[in-house]
Amino acid sequence: MITPPPEKVVHLNRYYHFTELMRDPAIEGRLVRYDSAHDGTSQTVFILQPAGRKSDKLFFFFHGMDGDCGDAVVVRNLVKWLNATVISMGGRGPAWISTAFLADAEQVIGDHMGDFQNYYLIGVSMGGTQALALAGLLPEKLRQSVLGVVVLIPGVNLPAMVARSSNERVKTTVRNSVDGDMLQLQQRSPTQIINQYRRQLPFVIFYNQADTLLLTDELEKFVHDLRSNGHPVSTFSAPGDHNFTYENFDFQEVIERLGRDSSEQSAPLCADGI
Repeated sequence: MITPPPEKVVHLNRYYHFTELMRDPAIEGRLVRYDSAHDGTSQTVFILQPAGRKSDKLFFFFHGMDGDCGDAVVVRNLVKWLNATVISMGGRGPAWISTAFLADAEQVIGDHMGDFQNYYLIGVSMGGTQALALAGLLPEKLRQSVLGVVVLIPGVNLPAMVARSSNERVKTTVRNSVDGDMLQLQQRSPTQIINQYRRQLPFVIFYNQADTLLLTDELEKFVHDLRSNGHPVSTFSAPGDHNFTYENFDFQEVIERLGRDSSEQSAPLCADGI
């Protein structure tokens, strides 16, 4: 098999998952627009849910820096495996932990919880950073309703990323997300809000062992601090720099790890793809 050059790689293999979603009568997908209470702009959410039946679980999915809400198709099978609804926000671009993003997330989560008492946060790359931040920055009632946090290749120390990321665009977008306010950036970093997580909140974290964009060393310290604060953390890792191009990543196995405290050295991949 010939490996395409990096610029041709479709991260998260969106095309494959969109195609499979369109062919799957068990899953309904719809794009919904809403007016942001923060600034009145029209924003989007992408919703995946079981066709013709009520969901048992609720997930809020957050996309990476160059993605959008449609990236939630990569977790489409959670709808069938767990009889879950997946809601994904979009529209703000590389928002990181901007005030606009935080306000929109609070609005979307509050508006879409409905009959659900609890929910999960899941995110990839920038979206993983956002999921980790929301678990500590949302209003008390919403924070206490988080059942678990699942993040893939996230960043956790945002000032350190501005100083040391190998990618200049990462540095710029992180800084711009708070209009250059480095104190605000620090206060919103997952590394600074561990004490604001609900007691014994479980985490699953997948990361690259040599991530120079979002900084592996900072993430490993964060995992240590989580465990020191009584949070069960299950980790997976893979060699290499910041990368998530798997087309058969086993999200079901990842979700099943919530509540365990363990480490694995390989990515959880399905034998026959998802």
